[in-house]
Amino acid sequence: MRMLIANPNSTAALTTACVGLAREAAAPATEVTGWTNDAGPRVVDGLYADYLAGAALVRGLLALRPVPEAVVLAGFGNYGTGAVKEVLDVPVVSMAEAAMALATLLCHRFAIVTTATRMIPYTEDLVRLAGLEGRCAGVRAVPLPPIDQPPPSAEAVVEMLAAEVDRAERELGADLVILGGARLSPYATGLRPRVRLPVVEPVACAVHCAEGLVRLGLRQSKAGRFARPPGLPV
Repeated sequence: MRMLIANPNSTAALTTACVGLAREAAAPATEVTGWTNDAGPRVVDGLYADYLAGAALVRGLLALRPVPEAVVLAGFGNYGTGAVKEVLDVPVVSMAEAAMALATLLCHRFAIVTTATRMIPYTEDLVRLAGLEGRCAGVRAVPLPPIDQPPPSAEAVVEMLAAEVDRAERELGADLVILGGARLSPYATGLRPRVRLPVVEPVACAVHCAEGLVRLGLRQSKAGRFARPPGLPV
């Protein structure tokens, strides 16, 4: 099958990182390609950037030829996810939705660790939009520097993440943690041996969900909310 990993922002390095994670998770027969939202913001770090990303994302994906068999939205946010599902006739899987949905199978209440303090309310709204507020113990943050600055060492990021995971268990009562952002996904492997709670990496979750939907012959329903609007080009 042909799977597209769509990065909602315009930072190509993040697309490359997500494609690498996706290829590690995908089945051998899955062809994984990447797409960068060149008309979007460099990073989705709040509501303003979310809306800028969403409009460009929908226009760009609607114009793609050939159409992939499945699309994974490789960002932990909203940015018009519903609109993409509305205009495309192939399975569209948001990595945030996939991670949260799979987490509910594995725990009582999950916590999410995001990349900046200002993203905590944004992520809380995302959880509410998914209808999973009752299953989320809370949202924490590991502040990373701006995307155009060098990140801390991998060991330093893992240390910060491990501390937040421990606090989520101790203070929030979480029994599983989701890494809430593509910038955090590469640290999942190093983090897991350092903490007691299961750690969910959302890119892999989205890839497996997308593969499963294609194998089952399923996609988002076009009978209601995601019905294709009249007048769109075929």
